Amino acid sequence: RIQILFEMKFKCKLFDVGAISQFHHLVGTISKFCKTCCLKLAEDKLYFILNERLVSGGTSLWCEVNQKGFFDDFRIEGKDSTGLILMSLNPDNLAKSLANTTGATSVKMKLAKKQTACLSIDITLPTGSSIQRLITHDVPIHLIPLSHWDNYEEPDMPHFDVSIYLPQLRRLKTVLERLKNLSSNVTMKASWKGSMSLSINSDLVSIKTLFSNLDTPQLPAEEMRNTRDAAEVTVDIKKLLTFIQAHNIGNARAIANIVHNKALQLFLIQDDVQLQYYLPSIDFM
Repeated sequence: RIQILFEMKFKCKLFDVGAISQFHHLVGTISKFCKTCCLKLAEDKLYFILNERLVSGGTSLWCEVNQKGFFDDFRIEGKDSTGLILMSLNPDNLAKSLANTTGATSVKMKLAKKQTACLSIDITLPTGSSIQRLITHDVPIHLIPLSHWDNYEEPDMPHFDVSIYLPQLRRLKTVLERLKNLSSNVTMKASWKGSMSLSINSDLVSIKTLFSNLDTPQLPAEEMRNTRDAAEVTVDIKKLLTFIQAHNIGNARAIANIVHNKALQLFLIQDDVQLQYYLPSIDFM
């Protein structure tokens, strides 16, 4: 494993204050989804991947980041002709390492071998004088062998029955925060007419929140023939709330694709980031 590490090279640099802050928020968002994820490095993009769908009833996360939107320098040399590097890491460790970047003039990351394989992060901070302060963090990583790379391909898009743009995420967060104290599951129902509802039902209480005049994507006529007028799905409310809390990524729009009574596929789309989150119906867990 160490020899393989020596055959791979990766380093990147961030100098823009806004890009540093946004990358920190992005990693912090990923850390809320999972304790361990795959970081996939390619020449023009990097990906954060969680694939629990290998286990029946699991969720999946695919976050695609355009490196040119964040990094001033980005260099990678993989072991083979693909030029890829795949590693597993704890995103919370990475987020905590980037927590010291407020006011930083530069952040540099590189693949390194110290006591163990790691992502070594150098953060340069001003001190108010001509001397700058350097903070270094080493985030442990495990290289993923080539034989397992098929598990970290972009997930297939399931055939959905309804697709709709979600309301403002901060507003949805407020609604779901209240509902989670009353139920562990929530039903999302939407129609192509731009209406959506979130509801809970239990022996003690039934609550429904309605949204109207929402946008829906324009699909080719042949795709619309295979859809329903309306669709619904019941999912884990805390997992849905995790996605909704990703509003801190930036000025992003969110789309929900509902596979009737089977799954909910969520998209968060921003200029340089696309995040997909797949939630199975509680009936399939």
